[in-house]
Amino acid sequence: MIGALERLKALRAVKSLDTADVTHLTDLPMAWRIDYEERAAILEYDGGLTREQADRQALREIVQRMQDGQVGT
Repeated sequence: MIGALERLKALRAVKSLDTADVTHLTDLPMAWRIDYEERAAILEYDGGLTREQADRQALREIVQRMQDGQVGT
C-alpha cells in the first residue's frame, strides 16, 4: 500500500508524464484518472460497450489526450 501511495505522489510531482510508461490506469496522475473514470462510464453507459471494452477505449483516449498536450481535469 505504501508503495502505491509513494508512486502516486511521484506521478503528481511531475509536470509531464511519458505516456509510453502508461500501461495501466494506476499509472495515471489523479487528474487524468478522474477523466479516465468519467470517460469509461460514458462509453459503457451511453456507448453500449462492455465494462472491459469501455475501460480499454477510455485508457487509449486519455493517453492520446496526454500525448496531444491537453490538461487533465
